[in-house]
Amino acid sequence: MRITEIFKDIKDDVDITNQRFMDSRREQGYFSVTPRQRARAYTSGWIAILIPQFLGFILGLAITKLLGLHGFAYVVIGGISALAVGTYKSVSFDRISLVPAIVRNIILMLLFCGAMAIGIAAN
Repeated sequence: MRITEIFKDIKDDVDITNQRFMDSRREQGYFSVTPRQRARAYTSGWIAILIPQFLGFILGLAITKLLGLHGFAYVVIGGISALAVGTYKSVSFDRISLVPAIVRNIILMLLFCGAMAIGIAAN
């Protein structure tokens, strides 16, 4: 798989997740009326895709605290744990082969870390 195919696969997964979310809201009788509700519907796909990276990062923070490390070790071990948990999810549940799963999760981890950096910089 090439990197462009992996980006397309990530985008397709987000689109499928968004479509499922919108279909479930329609079945329940909810319709997006305001721009905020429509924006929430389109961000739900990214949130669902990035949950394993978030949980892995939290696990890495806990491991770093357990080992008694300080400083930059939180970011490094958190990133490695996010990559490991995301790759495990992709291989086990999504049935993606190992090498494309690692590349895919490196891309997702970089997106997650970039979002966290923007969030921290906004404060």
